[in-house]
Amino acid sequence: MLSEEAISDDQRTVVCRTDEAACDDLDLKLSRLWLRIAIAGVFAGQGMVFSLALNMTPPPFGSTPYWVLHGGLIFSALVVMGFLGGPLFSSTWGMLRSRRLSIEGLFTLSLIGAFVGSVAGSVTGKGDVFYEIVSIVIAIYTFGRMLGERSQAKLIAESGQLREAFDHAQRISESGKAELVSIDDISLGDYVRVDPGMPFSVDGVIRKGVGYVRETSLTGEPLPVVRRTGDRVRAGTYSEDGSFEVEVSAGAGVRELDQILDVVESGTGEPSELQLQANQLMQYFLPLVAGVAILAALCWSVFGTWMDAVFNSMAVLLIACPCALGLATPVAIWQGLYRMARMGLVSRDGSLVDGLAEAKTVFFDKTGTLSESEMLLGEVLIRDDWQERREELFGAVCAIESRSSHPIARTLVRELDGAKVPEISNWRLVPGVGVAATIQISGQAICLQVGEPVVPEEDASLLELTRELKMENGKRVYISVDDAPVGILVLRERPRGSTASIWEGLEGLGVQSVVLTGDPDPDLELPDRLEVRKGLSASEKELIVRDSRERDESPCFVGDGINDTMAMSAASTSVSMGSGTGLAGSMATGQFLHDRIEALPDAIALSRSIHRRLRGNLVYAASYNAIGMALAAFGLLHPVAAACIMLVSSFFVTIRALKV
Repeated sequence: MLSEEAISDDQRTVVCRTDEAACDDLDLKLSRLWLRIAIAGVFAGQGMVFSLALNMTPPPFGSTPYWVLHGGLIFSALVVMGFLGGPLFSSTWGMLRSRRLSIEGLFTLSLIGAFVGSVAGSVTGKGDVFYEIVSIVIAIYTFGRMLGERSQAKLIAESGQLREAFDHAQRISESGKAELVSIDDISLGDYVRVDPGMPFSVDGVIRKGVGYVRETSLTGEPLPVVRRTGDRVRAGTYSEDGSFEVEVSAGAGVRELDQILDVVESGTGEPSELQLQANQLMQYFLPLVAGVAILAALCWSVFGTWMDAVFNSMAVLLIACPCALGLATPVAIWQGLYRMARMGLVSRDGSLVDGLAEAKTVFFDKTGTLSESEMLLGEVLIRDDWQERREELFGAVCAIESRSSHPIARTLVRELDGAKVPEISNWRLVPGVGVAATIQISGQAICLQVGEPVVPEEDASLLELTRELKMENGKRVYISVDDAPVGILVLRERPRGSTASIWEGLEGLGVQSVVLTGDPDPDLELPDRLEVRKGLSASEKELIVRDSRERDESPCFVGDGINDTMAMSAASTSVSMGSGTGLAGSMATGQFLHDRIEALPDAIALSRSIHRRLRGNLVYAASYNAIGMALAAFGLLHPVAAACIMLVSSFFVTIRALKV
């Protein structure tokens, strides 16, 4: 994963730095949306108060108070529609132009019906008024629109931030001089230089240099690996300690990193299952509502009065108002998300509930997801003749490793007892090998080196020491004194203590668990029954997840790194670790707060419960709408009663949705 130095916490930093207009536009859009919601809420509140007063104790028709109050309500409704209803009306117009039907059309139809019917009541002095419905409908629509734009803006900001971290390289000219240029100016076959601590911004082959390269973000390998002449490197990785000259094989636009980011940025997101069901319902329900309202108006204009036609058709539109679903469904989703957050799983939108409810397979990344980011010291082996000076030796190791930022160094300093720290001098990095220094032990100056072995693998002294090791797996760190091996430290991955309960929980729910890792030789202890696929690239992970989705397994992917984002985009839903990269967090549907991955089984069970109740609400809403529209069309349901039923129904399904 990328370091915190490469990706800051504020996802807007890069957007503002690279495109001030984009940053201003994002802030302006969100501010305007919040303002629309606030204004709509104010108008809805005052509309409810005055409409209730007019309906219960109306002033004499035609009097000055009558026209002042009714005129004020008409004016406020027009203001709301004119200044706040633009996005809704625009979406409805787009729906009509593309010859498709969606829930926006039903919102607009109910809004217009309530307004026209209320105006008719105001002008004639007969019937009740419902101007507040205009503000309520627009507020609901605006809130949903804001959530979508905010999530999309965050994802684009994170992606742009990551691109900027790898958008320059030091190109080596024919004279041998290195100059910093944009990645767009790099051509195939050019040579670039990468200094210690700097990123690789191109895919290519090392032509000169040796050292450790941190590839965790792309491969999942928990520790930096040694790369030397002839090895391939990729953009998105970092040099830990060595200087390299790299021949470019893929520049801007064709790097593996670009392919990952293209997948992330091109994903517009898919609607949730419940939204799909609602949209499918609208294909039939919207024409039905409009047809019934028109038919009722025509029939009552022939067999009754024009006022009967207006009131009864308005009653049809009011009883069919989507506020029940428009309110109850979001309430249930947000209640569920609130409960998930208390479990330790937070989400940016409600599609997580759909994905978890339908999930039959969960794919896990390994490094940083099932394992901690820091490793454990699994075994310590010290040569017999150094046992008496063991504490001094450990103190020396801690002293020289404390000057390095290498992950291995941090682990050794944390794990070893460095109470007795000797004097050290001539400290130096040995690229691709480790660190070395001159130390004073028992009054004698010796050269201590920690890292890779300084003698060939077939050296007799090294073989003799290695044979005494108990652990076959793990990362071996060699301690050498004056070019002779005196000890071996074996590091192993530290499994998250919370993972033990996950497997039984998922099995109890009938969910299959699979581990996908880029680590070619994982040593993390996992249950034998767990399927583990290793040595996978980002694209290979994506193919596996996509195949699972095509088999209707509704896969969920849990990961933390940049290399997981392609698989996240292919999954039905995805969850990132709180300690993961910013891009993974933006791409994922949800995120484990404080890396509480053990919350996953309970979150799936909760999501299934929410789905059952919301499906019941869909059936209930469809049933009461059908009955209500029939009564309204036959003149058996006054607009006041229709509005009351709509409000009571909304209250009922909302309370029912809260009981998840």
